[in-house]
Order: sequence, then structure tokens, then C-alpha cells
Amino acid sequence: MKARILGITCVTFLFAAAAGAQTKISGTAQCGKPETVGKADAGDRAGHTMELGKGSCTWTTPLEMAGLKSKDGNSVSFVGATSTRSSGTGTFVGNMDNGDKFFVSFHDSTTIKNGQPAGPSKGTWSYTGGTGELKGLQGKGTYTVTVNADRTSTVAVEGDYTIAEPTPKEAKQKPPSQ
Repeated sequence: MKARILGITCVTFLFAAAAGAQTKISGTAQCGKPETVGKADAGDRAGHTMELGKGSCTWTTPLEMAGLKSKDGNSVSFVGATSTRSSGTGTFVGNMDNGDKFFVSFHDSTTIKNGQPAGPSKGTWSYTGGTGELKGLQGKGTYTVTVNADRTSTVAVEGDYTIAEPTPKEAKQKPPSQ
């Protein structure tokens, strides 16, 4: 019994330490009208469609990570929709002000009414990596997408991140700063 309590206590401290090492972030992006790459009826029921789309966004309130600010980015997403619900999954590649990149996997859903979103889409995201100063980037969070009548949108993002320290081998391979 004492070993179990000690184990639970250790796990609790580990989670607390991991949470303390994370940095909170938030930002807002303005996205243009998405481009439909392809769309097809699923064929299983009326109104069920599948769509592949691309889009681009500019950060009006940038994310700030490792002393850098997000500038813009592009996404590719797959959306399945019925007459009452839409859900999407995709990848976003973001550009920082120094040229470094960050990579995000995202998933969202929204209610559809009369062929239009009945409110904002809500979703979750997670970092899948980064380049340069963002190498070793990890983190996750939530976002809300508000679609305008012209199909442009505003995306509000919040979450947290960490950047893993390079291994000794990676540190040796890193070129010296100039």
C-alpha cells in the first residue's frame, strides 16, 4: 500500500514538473477563403460530402515562441460534411518572423444548419515539429474558427508548448552561431 501511495505521489510530482515547464501561448489568425482542391459525394446518404481544401492565414496577433513571432502559414485539410455536421482534420505549416517553421496537426467540428455553419468550429491541435529554434517543439491546445459570410475566417488559438533540449549528439552537430 505504501509503495502504491509513493508511486502515485511520484507521478503527481512528475506531472506537476512537466506542466510547470510548459509555456502558455495564444494568438489570432485571419484566413482567406479556402481553395477547394477536390470535392465528392460520399454516396452513402444524401448530402454527405468529402472535400480536400487548402488555405492561407496571416497572424494578426502572433503566437510567441522562443522569442519568435508567428507571421503566416498554410493549411491542407480534409472535411467530411452532412446536412447537420461538419468535421475536419489537417496540417498547418506556420512561418515565424525569422524564417523558422512549425508544424501542427488539427481536428475540428461544427454544427451545420441550412447549409451553413451554425456557429464557430471548435477543435484541438498539437505540434508535430519545427525547424531552427523550434526544433523539438511540442505542445497542444484548442482553437475556435469563426467563418464570415464571404468564407474568410478568424481563428483564435490557445495552448502551451515546450521545446525539447537537443541531445548531446544533436548539440555537437549544431553549427556555431555567427
